This record gives sequence, C-alpha cells and structure tokens, in this order.
Amino acid sequence: MTNISKHIADRKDYDIAYVELTKFIGKLTTERAVFFMEELLSEAERIMLVKRFTAIMMLHKNFSCYRVSHTLTLSLSTVQRLYKNYSEGAYANLIVSLKKKDTNRFISLLEDLIMAQVSPRARARLMNRVL
Repeated sequence: MTNISKHIADRKDYDIAYVELTKFIGKLTTERAVFFMEELLSEAERIMLVKRFTAIMMLHKNFSCYRVSHTLTLSLSTVQRLYKNYSEGAYANLIVSLKKKDTNRFISLLEDLIMAQVSPRARARLMNRVL
C-alpha cells in the first residue's frame, strides 16, 4: 500500500501540478515514458498500476471477478470494488481511449498469462512472446 503524507497541500496547487504532470507524460515518447515510470515509481507502485489496469481490462472483456482475482492475485474484495466502479462507468474514458488493436493485443497477452498458469505449452508460447 502506498503511503501518503497526512499533510494536505493546497488543493488548487495540487490540481494545477497534476494537470501539468499529465500533459508532460502525454508528450513523452514510448521509450522515455518507460524510463519515466521506472525512475519515478517504486516497484510496488508499478505492480499496483499494472494490476489495476489489467483488472479493469479483464472486467471489460467479461472475465469474472473470481477469474480476475485468481489470475492477478488480487483480493476478491478489491476486484469487486473495481467491478462496481466499472459498472458505474468510472473507467469509461480509459476504455474509450484504447485502440481496439492495442486492446486485442493486450487481451491476447492476458489470455496467454492465464493459460500459462495451467499449461506448459502456453507458458512456452508466452515466454517466446516476451523474450
């Protein structure tokens, strides 16, 4: 769990800094974005973001909460919370912004990850994709 200081900065200043940071990240090339994320975020924060994004994508592709929980080793209550938010449209802008081609490629990787848990052949196929 990420620790946040109890000292609350001025909300207006935070909002301005947040908007500027997102603009900056949006202008980065793919290579620089990777360096940015690796240097700015701890390993735990990167894992948390990847798991959250993956869970949302799996829920969007109609995977069950149980399957998402089991595949990503997230608690069922966390996945159910994400599902509730997803059902209420909380991630609509995220889903809409993804290109179908990228979404399909990502889901294909997810399916390989799921299958790799049970099949040595799928595990070998996944390793060939990643390496």
